[in-house]
Amino acid sequence: MRIEYRKQDYLATCKGLLIVLFGLFALSGCEKRDSGDGTVVNGIILPTDVVLNLFCENVGVNDEQCVLSDPENPFAIVATLEFDVNNPNAPTKFDLLADIPQGPTGAKARFYLWATALARRPSGENQWYTARALHELFDANSNPISKDEIVRAQALKAYRSVLDNFFGSVTFFEFGPNSLNEQVARDLFITEETGYERLVPLPVLNVIELFAEWGYRYDEENDLVFIINF
Repeated sequence: MRIEYRKQDYLATCKGLLIVLFGLFALSGCEKRDSGDGTVVNGIILPTDVVLNLFCENVGVNDEQCVLSDPENPFAIVATLEFDVNNPNAPTKFDLLADIPQGPTGAKARFYLWATALARRPSGENQWYTARALHELFDANSNPISKDEIVRAQALKAYRSVLDNFFGSVTFFEFGPNSLNEQVARDLFITEETGYERLVPLPVLNVIELFAEWGYRYDEENDLVFIINF
């Protein structure tokens, strides 16, 4: 695993510059760099490896935009539409999500999808899904000898951003209306529910100490996260 912080002064090379503001679409005339280990879904070449090169220090955190300039991002110029309550049958980012392969082969694509959605619309929902994708990528590198500490740190940074930047936010998707404060706590405290490797090693006291370091308190009995008043 390696990390690369590269200058954000270039985009993927295309035969024509296509800027699409609305609608879900597939690119047919754009030359995408393919490592030979990818899958094509609706005309989009999705990565299937689990090696993530962070394009900048805070990629996938709050309103950081650098993922939109990452040439490895298959969704950089694909619309990631949000749910529209006035048009509930319109296509959304979740339609893109449904087409990504399940399991480790789709983990990297899921990160790019959610980090892209987050960059375009910072929200607790997009931040939490980005954190979960990073958590999944960390789990995919499950060899304890080669465990990727960079992705681990980025996943924790993304989870913390849910609390720091979107405290009290909720999502209505995947598991119904649910407080993302508590979901972050469960993801870190009761990690076995995620099916992924723990980001914070046992004992669970380590998670409580981490929340305190971040400025929060976790009420284990009620699955609640509170801000600590210093």
